[in-house]
Order: sequence, then C-alpha cells, then structure tokens
Amino acid sequence: MIDTHETARRPAGGTHGAQVRPARRKTTKVIVSLIAGGLAGGLATGVLLAFVDRGLFGQLDAHHEVAMLVALVYVVTGLFVAIGVARPAIGARFLNVEDAEEIAEHRRMHAYSCIGMIAIGLLLALAALARPLAIDPAIALAGCAALMTAFIAASWRQRRLIDELLAALSRETAALAFYLLALAGGSWSLLAVLGYAPAPIPLDWLTMIAATLLLAAFGASFARGMLTPR
Repeated sequence: MIDTHETARRPAGGTHGAQVRPARRKTTKVIVSLIAGGLAGGLATGVLLAFVDRGLFGQLDAHHEVAMLVALVYVVTGLFVAIGVARPAIGARFLNVEDAEEIAEHRRMHAYSCIGMIAIGLLLALAALARPLAIDPAIALAGCAALMTAFIAASWRQRRLIDELLAALSRETAALAFYLLALAGGSWSLLAVLGYAPAPIPLDWLTMIAATLLLAAFGASFARGMLTPR
C-alpha cells in the first residue's frame, strides 16, 4: 500500500531540489564570471602598465594612461563576448544568458556588439597613442575614421536585430550617458573656469565620452533588472 502522505511530500521535496539546483548554477556562474573577468582584466592591465613603464608607448602622462585603461576595458569586454559568440557552450558559463542556445539564437546581434566595443576601444587607444608614438596625423585620422565607421556600421546593423526591450534600453543608455557626461565634463569644466582645476584636454573628453557610455549601459541594464544572474 502506498503512503499517500509520503507521496504528497515527494513533489514538494523535488520542487525544492529543482529550485536549489538552478540557484546553485547561478551562483557558480557569477563566481566563474567574476574570477574570469578579474583574471583577464588584471592580466591585461598588468601587461599594459608594464608596456607603459618600459616606454613602449612613448611618454604617457595621466591623461593618456587613463584613456588607455578605458580603451582596455572596451577591448577586453569585446573579446570576452566574442569568445562566447564563437563558442556558445563556453560563453553560457560566464555570460549572463540562460543557455548556449540563447547565444546561438542571437549570435549576429552579439557579434555586432563585439565589433562596436572593440572598435571604440581601439579608436580611443589610437587617439591616445598617436602623438606619443609620433604617428603621422593623417594616418591616425584615417585609422580613427575607419574605426568610427566600423562602430557606426555595426551599431546600425545591430539595431535591426534588437527587440523593443533592447531598443528601449538603448535609448535609456544614450540619455543616461548624456546626463553623466554633462555632469562629469560640465563640473570639471566649471571648476577649470573658476580656477580650481586644470582644464580637460581634448583626450579627456574622448575618454569621458567612452567611459560614460559604458557606465550608462550598466546603469540602464541594472535599472531594468537585466544584470540579475540568469
């Protein structure tokens, strides 16, 4: 004879176990993402600073070093996503997606995102290194124009692939980036006008544009709950 009370308890226990397992998987993914991101970012930063200390990039001041670090964030992030796009099974372990199928389904959209991020990073790096490395201005300008064209083209093509939610997120990111740039750049310029701080140089504005865009993307995503581990 079957114990109906025991039978009634089994689904509850099974459901609880089913809920615990996804929670553990999410926690594991977060830990893996943090470790992988930390190691990659730390290694890339260490290599960059080692090159700077050895003078391989010429004489860089604080303005140029900060620009290079922001550029590095873009390039490393873009390469991380590119790994996930190329190998969805691996990407599902550290990217904030449900599974590898989700990456494969939106592969083109993610690929354009990679291209755009890497293009911005390389553009900022080229702008920061053009004078220290004595790169011909015409060549530097042509390189920056090519990278800007790649960014615009990738963004335009990606725009055709996103849904209404991501389109709204894109608009919110742009608006938030503007406010952050106005706050940071405006405050700095105001202090400079009043004599409390040195004026930002053109490279500082390029760095602030790139940095505020990245911060705005994370801020808008967080506001919509899209950074919750999946």
